[in-house]
Amino acid sequence: MNYQLIHVLFLAYPQYADFEIAHALFLLRKIGKAKITTVSVNGKSVESVGGLRTHVEFSISEINIKNFDLILIAGGDGVREIIEEEIVINMLSSAYNLDIPIASICASATLLAKAGILNGRKFTCLTSTYENNKTLFKNSTYSGADIEVEKSIITAKGTAFAEFAVSICQQLGLLIEQDNIDSALKFCKGISS
Repeated sequence: MNYQLIHVLFLAYPQYADFEIAHALFLLRKIGKAKITTVSVNGKSVESVGGLRTHVEFSISEINIKNFDLILIAGGDGVREIIEEEIVINMLSSAYNLDIPIASICASATLLAKAGILNGRKFTCLTSTYENNKTLFKNSTYSGADIEVEKSIITAKGTAFAEFAVSICQQLGLLIEQDNIDSALKFCKGISS
């Protein structure tokens, strides 16, 4: 199969949950040959919750959102540090208005809610994230499912990182046949065939 190069924007921030997106990044690169561009609010490197020092290529203000096919956001303890950053909310709103798919796992659903992207739609995240942010989620419907996919928005619990990775690849047309979907899901879950 001949793939068009996929451009993924990964929003990194201090204390993001690196493990939640590891399989997604792997599949995007392995199957889709994706180009991953890492940004942060200020363009400075960040450290993940797992202690990985993450090199950042650009600040959000230096990128053109129109150049990307997917926005990827991990959850993590640091979400509360960037939820009031207008540049983050504006970037997400712009991507949504341009119909660029957004894949958000765990606590990063709060960023989508803050941007109004979850208004009128079902979403999911860990129950504790929902309970601690009910006011923020008041215009959306919490499903409690492992994953929710509505149009171009993917939300997932932090424990559903395998399903999250596969859903992203399905959204981008990288996994279409059920056999391939099942194989990718087994791989991400560590299940041998």
